Amino acid sequence: MAVIVIADSNTLVSGDNFSNEFQLGAPNVSSPKYVTIYAGSGDDTINNYNGVHSLIDAGSGNNLIVNSDLAIDNTIICSGGNDSIVNNTGAFNNFILTGDGDDTIDIWSKEKNTIKFGKGNNLVRICADTKLMLNTSESENYQLKYFNGASAAVTLTNGSHNYTVRGSKDVNEFEYNIAESNLNIVGFGGEDNLKIDRKIIGNATIDNDDVILAVENNGRIRIRNVKGRPININGNSTIIGGYEKISPQEVIKNFMNALDKTKLKGSPAVDEAVKKSSKFDSMRQVIENMIADCKKINNPDHFLRDYCSIILDNADTGAITGWDAGTKFVKTAETIVSEEGTVQNFNGNFFEVNGLKIYVPAAQNISQQNIINGLYTWWAKNSLRLIEESYGTDYRFDNPNASVNEMTVEFINDATSALALVGTSFNVSSGRAVKLILRINMKYYNDIRADNVDGASNFNFGNIRASYLDRTLAHEFTHAVMAANIDHFNDLPAYLKEGTAEMTHGISDERSTDMKILAGNPDKLLKSLDSNSDANKIFVDEVNAPSYAGGFMLLNYFAKQAAY
Repeated sequence: MAVIVIADSNTLVSGDNFSNEFQLGAPNVSSPKYVTIYAGSGDDTINNYNGVHSLIDAGSGNNLIVNSDLAIDNTIICSGGNDSIVNNTGAFNNFILTGDGDDTIDIWSKEKNTIKFGKGNNLVRICADTKLMLNTSESENYQLKYFNGASAAVTLTNGSHNYTVRGSKDVNEFEYNIAESNLNIVGFGGEDNLKIDRKIIGNATIDNDDVILAVENNGRIRIRNVKGRPININGNSTIIGGYEKISPQEVIKNFMNALDKTKLKGSPAVDEAVKKSSKFDSMRQVIENMIADCKKINNPDHFLRDYCSIILDNADTGAITGWDAGTKFVKTAETIVSEEGTVQNFNGNFFEVNGLKIYVPAAQNISQQNIINGLYTWWAKNSLRLIEESYGTDYRFDNPNASVNEMTVEFINDATSALALVGTSFNVSSGRAVKLILRINMKYYNDIRADNVDGASNFNFGNIRASYLDRTLAHEFTHAVMAANIDHFNDLPAYLKEGTAEMTHGISDERSTDMKILAGNPDKLLKSLDSNSDANKIFVDEVNAPSYAGGFMLLNYFAKQAAY
């Protein structure tokens, strides 16, 4: 079968009843404009390489239509077969009219496209963050499915059906403008806005953590997981519902206060803290309930979102001080550790901050000097402030009960996957920390960027990249503060030590793959919550950091279920 290549503008091409292959435009050829293709009734393949302002009528066959990266402002009409349509990365402003067949549309484009469904069974696969204008007026059976964490800002242009819109990690505006339709918003974030062009009827209602708004002309809007959180409606911030007595963050603060004061060690210490801060009798009971709920739900996104308040689709990192945990503040990857003012150059041997004396080595290169300057100016002080905000005033180095208030910084270059780590020496009889060493792995931070206040590194090898150093340090300082204030800290389960450190800065953006695997497999989730105190001895297939992801999930589940 010959390929019919159309490279000239203002061209009319007609196929026949057999299978044809058309190519609109070509590499290194100027974009043909105002081309009209009537493909006929065969099973045709149409590659729209760089056509602009053109009409493609695919006919009634089972057709494959690919809009490549330079296909812009085209109209694609499918008349009745089972068609497959692909909109690649750069294809935008294309209008797609599906016919009466069962059609599948893959959207890779990040820019806006418009789809009008016919009467068949229609499936749109969202493969990248995108924008869609969607007309569902003729369709009674359609689905939008999301892959690889992709999201879509969808505006319904006509139709009165139920439709779900999933937000992205960027700031989103969700628009409701169709009478009698039911809009379900997933992944709403604290900086997002809901734009409604109709009057809200009566008071909002609460269903679990969802807020439901009734809209005139028989409409309804459900916003998932926003109870008690600030939400923007038509640009105005409002809070609907809330926790009557104790919020998730207060649950964690009470738990950490009890853990600081217990005379027990290891798992018994954790059980006592759970009992004193919640309705649960032990952490084992919390874990059993969590596994049972995970099996019952059998949907990773649903379980993480509705049972753990871990929302993977918005900009909040999931820190216990952030919007996802029920506070008023969105904590993003860039704002979770604050940096204000100009970086100061430090040339001494030590400095003191918030009750902690930090000894630093002489810098051997510019990257090490950048790290020392960041520590001195922002990262040590604001990490310690964030930890106190997260877990309460028990977790400070200037507490009378803190067993150690000095830390030595070392630069290493190690082949392990650890970005940084805190080495701790303990008194064997008392279990109290007596020495702290913060080791920063220059394998990952040897090219740290001086122009980035968060401590960004260019290290990227396969699927391994270095986190912002300020977040890495917030994690490690959490270990250090807890070791200084909790007797027998080293005997605590790995899921607790790593889970709290991850909860300080949040990992919804960094460990989403691990958490989805665990949430989708209760056996693996249970294995990640082994009571072993050494995270390096806990292995779960396909999961890079089981104690980190599992511990974060467990503590968020505990906080959510114990709040009321």
